[in-house]
Amino acid sequence: MAEIEIWLDTEEALFQAADAVWRADGYMGERPPRGFRCNWDTTVRRWRDEETRVDVLMVDGEAVGFLDGHHILEVRPDLRKTGHGRLLAEFMVDLAFAEGWSVVEIEIAPSAAEPFWRRMGFTTIPERTGSGGGMYAYRILPRSFHLSNGERVRFTIEFFTAQGRFEQDPKPFSRFSGSAERLPDGSLQLLERIICFEPELAGHTDYFVRIELDGRQIHFDKIKYDTSRLHGIRFDAGYTWFIDRITPLI
Repeated sequence: MAEIEIWLDTEEALFQAADAVWRADGYMGERPPRGFRCNWDTTVRRWRDEETRVDVLMVDGEAVGFLDGHHILEVRPDLRKTGHGRLLAEFMVDLAFAEGWSVVEIEIAPSAAEPFWRRMGFTTIPERTGSGGGMYAYRILPRSFHLSNGERVRFTIEFFTAQGRFEQDPKPFSRFSGSAERLPDGSLQLLERIICFEPELAGHTDYFVRIELDGRQIHFDKIKYDTSRLHGIRFDAGYTWFIDRITPLI
């Protein structure tokens, strides 16, 4: 950790010098990019308190990059564009998937890094910024399931905001339909995970979910209610609502 702090200190000093010139020139052009030193002390404290994990990429005995949790990634400035960022980004996505996440959400700063994150499979929402001021981006982590030869049941699952739910004609912001397999216990296995996610909506709101089977509505309520859980709605490690298997109340 001390080795990382050394190159973060160097990067911060270079930023402060460049930023002073930028200010003296009347804020002309884009502000010089800043590294992660301003948040490093918080990261170290949270790591020591076991509130976050920090993974360090070591090459030939040297720390060349790190990943803070599932969102913050940095590579030593003199070793950027050498493939280390890709290794860390792939590790970040693999880690999130292994821990059950359905979506990875990040913010991109500086903006020059946008092409890199697009190549890594992330979709950017330029008009939305993260809490730190960077460009918001996300990547959905799909999960598929094997279906056998059991009875097929048609389903429709729709997600609504509170506003959309209470319109005269409720309008979902996302809708999924297909065929699920009825299992011996009466539950219905989906072919792939369905998630309640709208990237243009900042934060987590009071979502509603509607479930129909063979054209018949069996559930329409707030997604966080116990009734929704009884029908198969779950909350993953990344705080995204999802459903893998519909559990009708018979």
